[in-house]
Amino acid sequence: MRAICEFMQKSLTVLCLELLDNKVTPLGCEFLGKTLTPGSTCPPVMVLKLDHNLFGSKGCILLSDGLKTNENLKLLSLCYCDIDAEGARSLFEILIF
Repeated sequence: MRAICEFMQKSLTVLCLELLDNKVTPLGCEFLGKTLTPGSTCPPVMVLKLDHNLFGSKGCILLSDGLKTNENLKLLSLCYCDIDAEGARSLFEILIF
């Protein structure tokens, strides 16, 4: 995930990122969240699909830290990621922005 995030920061052309069943961990979610935080090197990702990665609520919370202020993201899919009630609050914060 670190290499993917570094690539996205350098190219700034990634509009859609689909990592389905790639064993993304909470640490990977943290890298992705930091990469997608609005700033000078934030790629314009509009679609992010992380289905079937079991990072759970911890990963969801780390991911949402960057996504809750991202204005480019239009579609986020986190199906079957083992997110429970603890992670629901972070999803709510993404949605209200």
